[in-house]
Amino acid sequence: MKKLSIYLMCEPETPELVEAAVEGGADLLELGFPFSDPLADGPVIRLAGERALARGMRTKRCLECLAACREPLDVPLIPMPYASLLEAYGWERLAADARASGASSLIVADLPAGERPGLRRVQLVAPTSTDERIRLAGEQTDGWLYLVSLTGTTGARDQVSSQLAELVERARRLTTAPLYAGFGISTAEHARAAAELCDGVVVGSRAVQVAQDGPASLRDFVRELRAGIDAAVPASR
Repeated sequence: MKKLSIYLMCEPETPELVEAAVEGGADLLELGFPFSDPLADGPVIRLAGERALARGMRTKRCLECLAACREPLDVPLIPMPYASLLEAYGWERLAADARASGASSLIVADLPAGERPGLRRVQLVAPTSTDERIRLAGEQTDGWLYLVSLTGTTGARDQVSSQLAELVERARRLTTAPLYAGFGISTAEHARAAAELCDGVVVGSRAVQVAQDGPASLRDFVRELRAGIDAAVPASR
């Protein structure tokens, strides 16, 4: 079955939202740790990060949020701190504290493959990645490989990136890791189209927007995404 990952920012109400997302059909959750200069993120997640910081969500509180999300659930939970947060908190210390709080892995968007090889994490590749970088990321990734489907930041788009199919084709040649596509996927139709190419789909900005209307709205949105993914017809390899 194709996987669905939902991204949410760590805030006081996030544990309730995470539970709603799982009820809607999410297979795993990515939990953003807010940062003042989120280079990979577009306006929706930037604003969510600013709001979280204004509410006092620093690294320790994010770890507490992670632990609160973990308590009732057994799905994978993957924190997403930027490298500067790891540097400030301590690389090994944050990795250890995240694991102790229930993290299944980490995603560090601004830490390239090959850097800090001892830090177990999901690696990212993009349309601009060379074959050598894709191969290295596939070798080092933890569980699955995150395909950044476009050249740009996070955010809803009108359609799935035209760059995704070629990136999937290259990654299939270079790694056996499962491929999950993210960036710009915001509707059930987008999710279906991406799932026809990939092994999983990541939805972030639109999920963050919908979550502002509460758990019930997020649950319904995730159900729509799940239906779209389940309707996908796998592309022949």
